[in-house]
Amino acid sequence: MAEKRTILLLGRTGNGKSTTANVISNTDHFKESELGASETKNIQEGQFKPRGDDVVYHIIDTIGIGDTSLSEQQVLLKLAEATNAIKNGLNQILFVTSGRFTDEEVKAYTLLRTVFFNEDIGKYTTVIRTKFPTFRRADRCKLDKETMIKENEDVADIIRSCNKLIHVNNMTEDEDPELKTRAECREILRNHLKFNCAKIYRPSNLDETNERIRNHMDDRERTQKQMDDLEEKLKQSEERARSADAEARKREERMQKEYRDSLNNMANLQAQRDEKIAKEMASQMNSKLSEIKEGYGKVVDELKGSVNFLVDELGKKDKKYESSVRKQQEIYESYIEQLNERPPEVNHHYHCKLM
Repeated sequence: MAEKRTILLLGRTGNGKSTTANVISNTDHFKESELGASETKNIQEGQFKPRGDDVVYHIIDTIGIGDTSLSEQQVLLKLAEATNAIKNGLNQILFVTSGRFTDEEVKAYTLLRTVFFNEDIGKYTTVIRTKFPTFRRADRCKLDKETMIKENEDVADIIRSCNKLIHVNNMTEDEDPELKTRAECREILRNHLKFNCAKIYRPSNLDETNERIRNHMDDRERTQKQMDDLEEKLKQSEERARSADAEARKREERMQKEYRDSLNNMANLQAQRDEKIAKEMASQMNSKLSEIKEGYGKVVDELKGSVNFLVDELGKKDKKYESSVRKQQEIYESYIEQLNERPPEVNHHYHCKLM
């Protein structure tokens, strides 16, 4: 029986997230876009078994971080769907970036480590650096990694905490008609997933998160089914009304109004539920971020306290040193005075003795 590996892709819109999914699966299953707007408005899933391999890859492509066409509420709900899709655990998160980390990406990774998962998610996260033409050269990849780390401490923390940083260049068919570069990158990515990502990750807070999200998704599915049934009944009623007499047509129109009212009520109810869970998740995110900020504040205060203590101690040592020098100076001055008070021949004697 083939082993299953669950891979979750995250990244900013336009960084090549869906393209990376296609490269790994060697398909065009996931919608790609060369434009700034994301093609991925919902999570995309697919299972693929490479020929001659004993591993089945379950790939989950999420919506793009920073997609301006979606509200914050919609983004949270889409991420909730992605979290629900990995309720049985995952093997690796591929955090796709095309170079310089944006504030949105840093915040997204912070949310991964605090809200959706735990601090140890870095051990199960691989940063995929796309659009890197010299990916074959180890020295250029190393230099790029060092440059990314030097950007700021938040980026350095992300790079250091992750499983690995992999450089690729997933060129399009127009750029590379034979797609040789994609084949090379596919081998790099698959080898990493096969040999370095076997362990299943199940964070301790995933069950709690999934339970809340799963209940919400179950409600959404039930409501959607009811709405689909009502729309079908409305359609049938409209067809009957077209061939009915005046009295029957009025009855059908009354029924249609009832169907439409029910549909509107269900849609409003679902919107309220979506807003509620989105607010709960936003509140949880803000709470976690506040805890992190408070924790950083405590560390900074402790460091400041340590620095002040060291400065004080150094000052004490400086004063002790100054006092010692002054005492020694007084001794020397006293000795010089004594020498000055002696007759010249005595001074000459001491001088010769010292010489």
